Amino acid sequence: MTLQPRPNNPIEQRKQAVRKHSRNVVVSVAVGAGVGLVGAWMFANEAAWLILGLIIAVVGGVYNWAKINKIINHKDQY
Repeated sequence: MTLQPRPNNPIEQRKQAVRKHSRNVVVSVAVGAGVGLVGAWMFANEAAWLILGLIIAVVGGVYNWAKINKIINHKDQY
Protein backbone atom coordinates (compact mmCIF):
# COMPACT_ATOMS: atom_id res chain seq x y z
CA MET A 1 0.00 0.00 0.00
CA THR A 2 1.28 3.44 -0.84
CA LEU A 3 0.62 6.91 0.46
CA GLN A 4 0.53 8.41 -3.04
CA PRO A 5 -2.92 9.72 -4.00
CA ARG A 6 -2.45 8.46 -7.57
CA PRO A 7 0.01 5.58 -7.67
CA ASN A 8 1.98 4.80 -10.79
CA ASN A 9 1.91 1.08 -10.07
CA PRO A 10 -0.83 -0.52 -12.22
CA ILE A 11 -1.53 -3.21 -9.63
CA GLU A 12 -2.09 -0.61 -6.91
CA GLN A 13 -4.32 1.37 -9.29
CA ARG A 14 -6.47 -1.71 -9.83
CA LYS A 15 -6.63 -2.36 -6.08
CA GLN A 16 -7.87 1.16 -5.49
CA ALA A 17 -10.42 0.83 -8.29
CA VAL A 18 -11.76 -2.40 -6.76
CA ARG A 19 -12.06 -0.69 -3.36
CA LYS A 20 -13.92 2.24 -4.94
CA HIS A 21 -16.40 0.00 -6.77
CA SER A 22 -16.88 -2.17 -3.67
CA ARG A 23 -17.88 0.91 -1.68
CA ASN A 24 -20.24 1.90 -4.50
CA VAL A 25 -21.92 -1.53 -4.37
CA VAL A 26 -22.59 -1.15 -0.66
CA VAL A 27 -23.87 2.41 -1.06
CA SER A 28 -26.19 1.58 -3.97
CA VAL A 29 -27.71 -1.42 -2.19
CA ALA A 30 -28.15 0.56 1.03
CA VAL A 31 -29.74 3.50 -0.80
CA GLY A 32 -32.02 1.21 -2.80
CA ALA A 33 -33.16 -0.61 0.31
CA GLY A 34 -33.61 2.68 2.16
CA VAL A 35 -35.66 4.23 -0.64
CA GLY A 36 -37.82 1.12 -0.83
CA LEU A 37 -38.48 0.78 2.86
CA VAL A 38 -38.84 4.45 3.75
CA GLY A 39 -40.92 5.19 0.65
CA ALA A 40 -43.24 2.27 1.31
CA TRP A 41 -43.59 3.25 4.97
CA MET A 42 -44.23 6.95 4.28
CA PHE A 43 -46.61 6.53 1.38
CA ALA A 44 -49.17 4.10 2.79
CA ASN A 45 -47.34 0.84 2.12
CA GLU A 46 -47.29 1.13 -1.66
CA ALA A 47 -45.42 -1.69 -3.35
CA ALA A 48 -44.17 0.65 -6.09
CA TRP A 49 -41.61 2.14 -3.68
CA LEU A 50 -40.32 -1.30 -2.74
CA ILE A 51 -39.96 -2.17 -6.42
CA LEU A 52 -38.17 1.13 -7.14
CA GLY A 53 -35.78 0.50 -4.26
CA LEU A 54 -35.13 -3.03 -5.49
CA ILE A 55 -34.40 -1.75 -9.00
CA ILE A 56 -31.96 0.87 -7.67
CA ALA A 57 -30.19 -1.73 -5.54
CA VAL A 58 -29.94 -4.34 -8.29
CA VAL A 59 -28.85 -1.97 -11.06
CA GLY A 60 -26.22 -0.28 -8.89
CA GLY A 61 -24.96 -3.58 -7.53
CA VAL A 62 -24.74 -5.31 -10.90
CA TYR A 63 -23.07 -2.33 -12.59
CA ASN A 64 -20.34 -2.08 -9.96
CA TRP A 65 -19.98 -5.86 -9.75
CA ALA A 66 -19.31 -5.94 -13.50
CA LYS A 67 -16.65 -3.25 -13.10
CA ILE A 68 -14.99 -5.22 -10.27
CA ASN A 69 -15.15 -8.43 -12.30
CA LYS A 70 -13.51 -6.71 -15.28
CA ILE A 71 -10.69 -5.37 -13.07
CA ILE A 72 -10.11 -8.73 -11.36
CA ASN A 73 -10.01 -10.66 -14.65
CA HIS A 74 -7.54 -8.23 -16.24
CA LYS A 75 -4.42 -9.94 -17.60
CA ASP A 76 -1.18 -7.98 -17.58
CA GLN A 77 0.94 -8.08 -20.73
CA TYR A 78 4.57 -7.91 -19.58
